[in-house]
Amino acid sequence: MRRRTLLASLTPLLLAAPARAQAPWSPDRAIRLVVPFAPGGSQDVLGRLLAQAAGPLLGQQVLVENRAGAGGVVGADAVARAAPDGYTLLLSTAGQLTIAKAIGRRLTYDPLTDFTPVLYISDSPAALIAAPSLPVDDLAGLLRLAKEAPQPLPYASTGVGTNTHLVMEDLKARLGLNIEHVPYRGAAGAFTDLAAGRIAMMFVSVPSVLAASGGLFKVLGVTSRTRFPAIPDVPTLIEGGVPDFEASIWTGLSAPAGTPPEIVKRLADAFGQAVASDSVKARLAGLGATPNGADGAAFGAMLRADLERWTRVAAPLDIKLD
Repeated sequence: MRRRTLLASLTPLLLAAPARAQAPWSPDRAIRLVVPFAPGGSQDVLGRLLAQAAGPLLGQQVLVENRAGAGGVVGADAVARAAPDGYTLLLSTAGQLTIAKAIGRRLTYDPLTDFTPVLYISDSPAALIAAPSLPVDDLAGLLRLAKEAPQPLPYASTGVGTNTHLVMEDLKARLGLNIEHVPYRGAAGAFTDLAAGRIAMMFVSVPSVLAASGGLFKVLGVTSRTRFPAIPDVPTLIEGGVPDFEASIWTGLSAPAGTPPEIVKRLADAFGQAVASDSVKARLAGLGATPNGADGAAFGAMLRADLERWTRVAAPLDIKLD
């Protein structure tokens, strides 16, 4: 009788234990959002904007930590090694994940298996710009000139293995363009040589075009599927006769692999609401980006497709960085 009474008194406790283990995550300290770039750049601005908007939705602080170095790889490594408890997140870009692996960088992490995709935050197209002295007035004319040039036309990038390099190499391979790569350390030097006619063309981010063009360059195309609102008179490459040619300078939110699904969902919901808010959308437009907001599954599918694409493009280039 006493044994039955004891078991009956313990039953509610035994049932309560798994219920507590399965309860929704209730954070008791600030979330660390690692931005793998130095303060002041567009990704840093975006990270701080999202942290400010998502914090109240989560009911806790979201603190930005800048961990720059090696094109963002240092910050990504820190997140990959962090505990999968939802308190450490990565503001991720292709530079640490898909392109990094595609060009053969020596990584301490696997971009697909060492992270959990949380949210697809935003997209920004690249713009194809040409030297003012180049005898073309539109995208079709530029592509025709690049195909028929007796000598390779020099094109600039913001560095070997960057998205501005690989997007142009993809276009070159698809259309058989007679062009050759001239890498720069960032956009400033490339803009100077482009304005002077020493470089024929280059891909560059839309914000860079909006900030630096001032009529110095011919802005002839964008890599989005539809025209970009900030430069509505510029056609897409698809409109210019390159079927299905898209390329995005994307941003996402990633967590360490093994982060529990209920935590991932909580984070995705809060940051997704932040991305969809009017204040964030307005600031994204100023950064030359459009909100995406797709969930972790869609973000993960995009990562796999992006890695496959850039691996194919980079394979014949024999890129050596490390």
